[in-house]
Amino acid sequence: MTARSKRTRLGLFSLLLLCTACVATSGHFVGNVTSPNQPIIALQPGGPHADSWENFDVRIEYQYSQDGDVFEISGAAALTSRYEIQYSRLRDLKVYLFFIDKDSRVLQAEMLDRSLTIRLDERLEFTRFYKRPPGTASITFGYSGAVRGESEGRFMGMMDGGTSFYLLPLGK
Repeated sequence: MTARSKRTRLGLFSLLLLCTACVATSGHFVGNVTSPNQPIIALQPGGPHADSWENFDVRIEYQYSQDGDVFEISGAAALTSRYEIQYSRLRDLKVYLFFIDKDSRVLQAEMLDRSLTIRLDERLEFTRFYKRPPGTASITFGYSGAVRGESEGRFMGMMDGGTSFYLLPLGK
């Protein structure tokens, strides 16, 4: 095998890895039944309809409206204050929107927003338009994220004292 052929194969393999890493993970949720503990929001026609969704980790204030099969949602998501006591930085926060059918099955999953800073008090503001999947009866939210502490003095920077957290609407 020539050097050029090896470089070509390595380049194609690298491209394949890159493409695989870029595939949206939200497709993994489609078809799953939501957890019975997951707060579900029954959709009302028209709009705008405003409310909030909150749990131990995240608070989401949102407003949605529907016009035919067009679903518009806007709002803001933020961590609750519980992380400010122990941690100093936000490592990652992704907020998801799930379209749910009458049988509590996920029809479509979309990432609403993702944190781009390290601030614990960051508000992720979003406005999105989606084509509502046929059979959608309700929506819910989910998230995944991680926070970290200061690394100075902790095992010479090898451990940052962080933790991860998530809530995804997946039942058995």
